[in-house]
Amino acid sequence: MSDEFTLDMLDIPGGWRRGEGDWTGVAVALAKGETVEVIQEVGSTLWRNSLPEKHSLYWEGENLSTIKARIWISFTQRRFSPESVLPKVQWHPKVLWVGIGCGRYTARELIETAIQNVCRANHLAESAIAGIATIDTKAGEVGLLELCQERNWPLKTFAADILSSVEVPNPSNIAAKKVGTSSVAEAAALCAVELISCTILRNRQDACSTKSESACGVDILPARERLLVPKKIFRSQNPPPLHGGVRGGSAVTVAVAVSPIEDLEYLG
Repeated sequence: MSDEFTLDMLDIPGGWRRGEGDWTGVAVALAKGETVEVIQEVGSTLWRNSLPEKHSLYWEGENLSTIKARIWISFTQRRFSPESVLPKVQWHPKVLWVGIGCGRYTARELIETAIQNVCRANHLAESAIAGIATIDTKAGEVGLLELCQERNWPLKTFAADILSSVEVPNPSNIAAKKVGTSSVAEAAALCAVELISCTILRNRQDACSTKSESACGVDILPARERLLVPKKIFRSQNPPPLHGGVRGGSAVTVAVAVSPIEDLEYLG
């Protein structure tokens, strides 16, 4: 059996997605046994347990004077210079939860465009999106359902009283009067991340209560850091006519929160 260590031998969780980068260059460095630095910002670290005894991976902060390649594991969409002599690649764990607020009959295209604009503006990888979160009254919203089905994103919904209990940076009195909570997008994104944190701790310790932040262990990531993107509102001046000539919603509110680790279904 060959001692050569290859990129394909990395037991990366199945939910992670390959991003941009010089995959051939990194593969060559690994095959040669050259030093490859790994910078992991989010996601499960269980994959490290399956590494062979002889490997050339080193973690950020170690002595890397001979580094020949780099692997980033994050939710950030990095743009690598083609002129760089150091080959780099990026993996994207599914750790981003996108909170959505929208009017009735909002078209899938408007929701998708709003999400894409937020990701581009904040250098977030769309392939790092774990799912969509919103208020439970939107559970049957056709545009949301179509988008989630097309992109294979789960849709998590939360009742207004749950959302209203979440502290957010941009509460709205108008939303509170209309839907019973001062925040939909921001609160839903945070609730989805909190739910993941609770599930992870419950499976690790069998000791998580969803009734308080301290009990849930959501201090895994400070609240001020969990909400990556506060709510952004996107408007369409001419929403397309929908069923029976009824016009759909013309505005979409987007917020993004991050979990330090992906949903258990993606752990592989």
